[in-house]
Amino acid sequence: MLICIWNLFILRRRNYPAIPRTELPFISILVPARNEELNIRAILTSLLEQDYPNFEVIVLNDNSEDKTGEIVSEIKQSYPQLKVISGLPLESGWTGKCFACNQLFEASKGEFILFTDADTVHYPNSLKDSVTIALNRKADMLTLFPKMQMVSLAEKIIMPMLWFTVMMLLPFYFVDKKGYVKFSIGIGPFMMFKRSAYEFIGGHAEVKNAIVEDVWLGRRIKEMGLQLIAADGRNVLSVRMYRNFKEIWDGFSKNIFAGFQFSALSLFMVNSIYFLLFFLPFLLFFIELSLSSGVDYLLILTALQVLILYLSRIFISARFRLGIISTVLHPLGAISVPVIAINSWRWISSGAGAKWKGRTYNPKK
Repeated sequence: MLICIWNLFILRRRNYPAIPRTELPFISILVPARNEELNIRAILTSLLEQDYPNFEVIVLNDNSEDKTGEIVSEIKQSYPQLKVISGLPLESGWTGKCFACNQLFEASKGEFILFTDADTVHYPNSLKDSVTIALNRKADMLTLFPKMQMVSLAEKIIMPMLWFTVMMLLPFYFVDKKGYVKFSIGIGPFMMFKRSAYEFIGGHAEVKNAIVEDVWLGRRIKEMGLQLIAADGRNVLSVRMYRNFKEIWDGFSKNIFAGFQFSALSLFMVNSIYFLLFFLPFLLFFIELSLSSGVDYLLILTALQVLILYLSRIFISARFRLGIISTVLHPLGAISVPVIAINSWRWISSGAGAKWKGRTYNPKK
């Protein structure tokens, strides 16, 4: 809980000196899009209407099998400044997103480059506020926590566990300190780089087979002695990552085992600890409550653990506006993480591979 409180303080919103409009750098906004017909209109419109004097928006249609291409063509008719790329066939050794981002970078010319996911919506101040943070904090890479949009019950129960896990386990004091490579983070919806820094670390080509490329790019920045900054971006953009339980199950099953570099030992060790810390206290408390005829030390101990977890959830939910449902139903969210993690391991170990947007990724092949 102390790490949680410390992190929330570090990620507090700060005021930075405004950058004169004449000194704002040219920014390339790069959007990889595969099968994004439900999202693409909202994100491109929000980006094309930025309150910023000097930028370009480039979208890559990554061989979409839905109406993404048609919608992008319609948008270009209203916004002729939009640059559209048709993605090349996926090359061997690359994941789809990394390959798309590499093509986008090659087409860009910005002093700063922003990779952003197609399921985000940017507020008009997105570029101005984010580049102000980047310049004032001398960031080589800036990644932001977006506002989380959740509609279905599954989203409200499971998605907040992303922020809970990070706030409880990653001490942010070390994230922006050079030299602490293990304390790295990358948040895919918003990844802004100095162009020179991105080129220096080798760009997406350096992590071309990574499924969780955002994390490894953040780590790469720190490995090369550059400045990584993570900040609160809820006033800059929002994201709806998944729309139902199946998308959550498939999306996290794709990512979790990859996040452990396909090490079964690391996956099961960390998820065992996760289960012990964040779910087991609830299970023991309710078992003890149902079996005990009075108050005993075990009941008091488990009650204190439950209280600490709920207080942590309340603080995190209030800070990131995650809603009361996610807090009350924390035990369901907490048990869902190791369950999905096991499925992630099962997909790879069985040889079936991780499946996402019509593609299959299997490091064993």
